Amino acid sequence: MDNITTETIGVLGGTFDPPHLGHLIVGDQVLHALGLDMVLLVPANNPWQKAGTRSITSAERRLEMTEVAVGDAYGLSVSGIELEMGGPSYTSVTLDALSEKYPKASWRVIVGADAALGLDSWHNVDKLRTQAEIVVVNRPGADFQPPTGWQWDLVEIPSVNISGTGLRRRVEQGHSIRFLTPEPVVERILKWNLYRD
Repeated sequence: MDNITTETIGVLGGTFDPPHLGHLIVGDQVLHALGLDMVLLVPANNPWQKAGTRSITSAERRLEMTEVAVGDAYGLSVSGIELEMGGPSYTSVTLDALSEKYPKASWRVIVGADAALGLDSWHNVDKLRTQAEIVVVNRPGADFQPPTGWQWDLVEIPSVNISGTGLRRRVEQGHSIRFLTPEPVVERILKWNLYRD
């Protein structure tokens, strides 16, 4: 009889425009708190929920920034699966594609407490409930409403007030973003002249 080994993989999807230390902290905290084998950061090819709200950096550049942000961090990896598939990015479809690459994996989808409130509006939600457990990340002491009808875990993470919106604004205003995102990300933002009018 074959030895069947399973691995438990967290999926942290996002626009990553740009990736920053908050993303890395979330991935690392969930990895260790739940004893996962790996956390995959998955940049969206076409983040449909943000379409039309602002200009979004090309998927290829967001993927490269995420790769250099993660570097060789233990337990964290980056997947370009949504770019390979093309089109809008839906978690349920992404999990189907990832399951082909990792056929023995069980999945944990990592979301913030605010996003957990909107899970029922996600694409193909009934299927998604069967594909993965939800990991909700929240700041210690913050109010938390568990998502109903889902299998879920809660991981409290240190409060780090860094956001992509804030970083883009700082760059646009000519302020430094060093130490808010890894240096290779800063270098690419400058090289590509991102987030400036």
